[in-house]
Amino acid sequence: MAFINTPLHPGLEGFFKEEGLKTATAIQRKVIPEILNRKSIIVLSETGSGKTLSYALPICSKLKTKEDEGVKNTMNGAPYAMIVAPTRELATQIYGVFKSISHHTKLRVRDLTGGDTNAKMKSVASSPYEILIATPSRIKSALQHKELNLNQLQYVIFDEADQLFDMGFKKDLDFVIEYFDMNMTQFGFITATLPTEVEQFIVERFPMIKFERIAASGESHAPQSRIETYNVTVTPAEKNMVVKMFMEQQAQGRGIIFTNQKNQAEEVFKYISEKMPKLKLKLLHGDLEIKERESAIRSFVEGKAQVLVATDIAARGIDIKDLVWVVNYGLPKTAIYYLHRCGRVARGGRKGIVYNLVASHDSKMISQINEAIANQRHLNLDVIPEEKLKAQSERMAAKKLETKQPATFRGQSSKPAARAELVDRAGRKVKSSGRGRVAAKADYKKGTSVAPTKRNRGVKRR
Repeated sequence: MAFINTPLHPGLEGFFKEEGLKTATAIQRKVIPEILNRKSIIVLSETGSGKTLSYALPICSKLKTKEDEGVKNTMNGAPYAMIVAPTRELATQIYGVFKSISHHTKLRVRDLTGGDTNAKMKSVASSPYEILIATPSRIKSALQHKELNLNQLQYVIFDEADQLFDMGFKKDLDFVIEYFDMNMTQFGFITATLPTEVEQFIVERFPMIKFERIAASGESHAPQSRIETYNVTVTPAEKNMVVKMFMEQQAQGRGIIFTNQKNQAEEVFKYISEKMPKLKLKLLHGDLEIKERESAIRSFVEGKAQVLVATDIAARGIDIKDLVWVVNYGLPKTAIYYLHRCGRVARGGRKGIVYNLVASHDSKMISQINEAIANQRHLNLDVIPEEKLKAQSERMAAKKLETKQPATFRGQSSKPAARAELVDRAGRKVKSSGRGRVAAKADYKKGTSVAPTKRNRGVKRR
């Protein structure tokens, strides 16, 4: 097959022709053979490098080959492959990729995300299918309600693994992982950056799995050289006006205006809508109804809108090849999110432009972002060394064997101190009523307890 030297199922040829795919990207050439060879992987590659197809194609190829051999899934709610995504938007996009492939391979694909209808839940629970794309909280809920069975699971992919930890899914993931059979499941962590939390999670939760670590190049995590960046110095009050001037005089093609807060996104959307009523504009943030969010994304992806005003909910998972520019109305709080915002442009080898609106209070932040990107500080982007994985696994195993000693004050015994006895005014031992301060006063007047301690509440200040 011309797309890649590694043999894939012939049923994928129609997909390649339909999508106009002729050659694999660098990361696809490295990842596809490893998955076909039943290797668990950690993939570190820049946004827009083709990571989704790098795991979707080999998984579909393996499942279709299995089906050709007469093994067809007949168990309800028990997929062979599961893709875990942090957001509904990313899950929806991944689902679209698998559905496009399934048109040619005839594999059954389901998605399960927040806000799904009862009909969709019923379909996931009461029908057989090969592939499930879902968010962590919905997977946990489906397992708890026995709507999902992971006994047949052979492939698990954590897409945008770093964001899974940014958004606090660790408890949900810990719950879900208990259902995995480590002996029969092949794992993949797909990410553009590899923070310490993700690395530690992999070491702790998958100590017996040997991961193949894959990076597209030595600088796969760095901002793409195809992106031109401009820092525009403004005051906070000038930001709306500068954005308007940019839209009227300089903006060419389609782009995204990123803000840090939802109310900020609404303010910018309202301002531009009033000043430029003919501009096709859409708004996207987490407080919108699910139908509104889906409508905004669909309109933008299909090219019906020229500009999207959004929070970081759009920083990942939106793959639009013809995006030309990004405006950072507010600088993101971390360098990682800056990389992902920039990654919306210059996808698939194209060029892109990023404009940062930098106010005086942003100077420290943009310096930190520049320094982190240049020196890779605070990003921990290197692939995990084999020795480090082994050493951390041994430390974790030893830690579990340790017996926790009670805390002590310096120079004192660790034995618990004897509890002071409570006596009444006659020196007789009494029991504490445990009924609060009012009851304690009453007991004291009866002579059945010691005088309650009066607390010094301090001097009232005017």
